[in-house]
Amino acid sequence: MNQEVWTPLRILQWAVPYLTQKGIKTARLDAECLIAFVLGLDRLKVYLQFDRPLNATELEKLRNVMKRRASREPLQYILGYREFYGHKFLVEPGVLIPRPETEHLVETALKEIKNINVESLKLLDLGTGSGCIAISIGKARPLEVWGVDKSKRALDIAVKNAETLHPEGPYHWRLGHWFDALTPEDPKKFDVIVSNPPYVLDKEKAELDDEIRLFEPEEALFGGEDGLKAYREIQAQLYERLVSGGIALLELHSGQADRIIKLFEKFPGTQKVVPDLQGLPRILSLETPTIR
Repeated sequence: MNQEVWTPLRILQWAVPYLTQKGIKTARLDAECLIAFVLGLDRLKVYLQFDRPLNATELEKLRNVMKRRASREPLQYILGYREFYGHKFLVEPGVLIPRPETEHLVETALKEIKNINVESLKLLDLGTGSGCIAISIGKARPLEVWGVDKSKRALDIAVKNAETLHPEGPYHWRLGHWFDALTPEDPKKFDVIVSNPPYVLDKEKAELDDEIRLFEPEEALFGGEDGLKAYREIQAQLYERLVSGGIALLELHSGQADRIIKLFEKFPGTQKVVPDLQGLPRILSLETPTIR
């Protein structure tokens, strides 16, 4: 960018081909978002100020964010948030960016919770990350939520998201590996357990977009050589951690669904697969028998 007058329109005309050349598939949308971010505006309101000259400070900030995006850093890390289930969740490098498909896990959980007749419902989110699943459910239904993650960085972001989006809670955040993160004071059993485990096969790493492969946390993405490591670890304690008539909902790698289902075939209860809007297997639902 030289000393000529730079307006949002002029910047957009420069940025779209620049980002496209760098391999950004959503170049125009990303450019609009970055311009809005620098100007502190809603993206659509940028169009109302297309002729406004940017000052030197704004231009310098814009240079920096455009360079970051051109390096394939995810837009969500640059903006500092991701929209998920109608809420703005803080995200930063080291924290998995929430995916739209995971909203289906939230919707399924909320439907199932309607059918559980318990006065004080307790929910556990395994591998909570940004807290997007736990908080989205907690905001929609009165219940008590526990969220665990082995990443302190992710857990710190989950705490901030809860304080911002749903401060009344109650939420309990635990640092550690799956069920082992729970303390002796925590419940031994839960009414609902949800999880979006890491399920990408190690060998699939080279196939991922640079935004994912180079920037997102590997421990939240990869499930080992066969992609099933996290599911095995969860399966080992899952039944004993659910109350009578409790339900677990696990997000699936659609290409691995049959293998994951087989892993849980001896689960002492009922199981079903909930497809997503494309008809692909997306959620494995496991329910313990009701003891009367």
